[in-house]
Amino acid sequence: MTSTSVKFLHSELPGAPVLSGTAGSLIAVLDACLVNGWGLLTAASVNVASGIATATFVSTHSYEVDSVILVAGAGTPAINGEHRVTGTSSLTVSWPAPGVADGAVSGTVTVKLAPAGWAKAHAGTNKAAYRSLSPSATGAYIRIDHSSAKVARMRAYSVMTDIDTGSDPTPTDTQVPGGCYVPVSNVADASARRWMIVASDRCVHILVAHNATYPEDYGLEVAGDFPSLKAADAYRVLVVGEVTDLSNTGSPGLNNAVHAYASSVGAYVMRQYAQVGGPIPVYVYKPGFVMAGTSGQSNHPIGPNPINNGIDICPTLFLEQGVNGSRRGEVPGVYGIPHYLGSGFDNKTRINAAVGLPGHTLIAVRFGGYPSLTQSYRAAIDITGPWE
Repeated sequence: MTSTSVKFLHSELPGAPVLSGTAGSLIAVLDACLVNGWGLLTAASVNVASGIATATFVSTHSYEVDSVILVAGAGTPAINGEHRVTGTSSLTVSWPAPGVADGAVSGTVTVKLAPAGWAKAHAGTNKAAYRSLSPSATGAYIRIDHSSAKVARMRAYSVMTDIDTGSDPTPTDTQVPGGCYVPVSNVADASARRWMIVASDRCVHILVAHNATYPEDYGLEVAGDFPSLKAADAYRVLVVGEVTDLSNTGSPGLNNAVHAYASSVGAYVMRQYAQVGGPIPVYVYKPGFVMAGTSGQSNHPIGPNPINNGIDICPTLFLEQGVNGSRRGEVPGVYGIPHYLGSGFDNKTRINAAVGLPGHTLIAVRFGGYPSLTQSYRAAIDITGPWE
């Protein structure tokens, strides 16, 4: 069965909410991607042929290959639920329907882009706290405050009683006053900015091309649960963001700990592995880079690898800082690329030959603030999962 645990949503999909240098616009994006979905349509017909279901609509839809859709109302139970899209035309969408008999599907069938499986647990003016609905999650809250037009603030809590009150703030005000920064736009106006959200029901990746001068280069901020090396790790909650306001910077993503081959700035875990104390900084790194350098940098060997035509990838691991210094876990779904990719692999280009991840689809993501594709750094993000 194809995994639907990871959702990939972005600003170029029809009907996507607009992100801009307007207070609260990031909340609208996250509401749509994490909680509500969008693009609800009623199918004119649904038919199954050779294990593939196809819905036909009377108007254009919001779906693309690799989207996860949520289907409801079908008389055949196996048609309902989440499915990963394998084909589209302007008026149709198709997905696998193994074991379903050929023929027309009865019922009033609706289809929409599936949300990632979070609840909006608390809300305020231009603020929201999101919490995973998964019973396997830690139950941590991810609080976003987009009260300032050009930049939002992000931190995690183990418990929240209202939108402004909680326990275990990660990072603390001593570490990053107000929480990590999420650059949204370099200008405080309604000009749209490109965005991507890649999320499971436990972890969220927020990618924003915030600078109008470099509309193809994305920063990356991360919040949520991570795969931990510690059994029964109740505080496996990670926040990675900027530690200062970089909304005016001309190098989106370049200073971010997730994109670097090694960084000790801007990444925090809710508690150390012993489960005591408060939030601690972690050291993020990518093992396996042939050359020390940023992901996709030109000093790496040419890619794809001419020996096997594959793309080598390196996981994004992190160590607890301080006396322990041991590896705690990894940033789920984010990989470095120890290749120079030249003019290939622009944003959202699918990487289906990632070495070590058979059956997964990754996308290339540009960052760094360079005018041309040949100069841009590239990272890889797994858009199909599973991440754990």
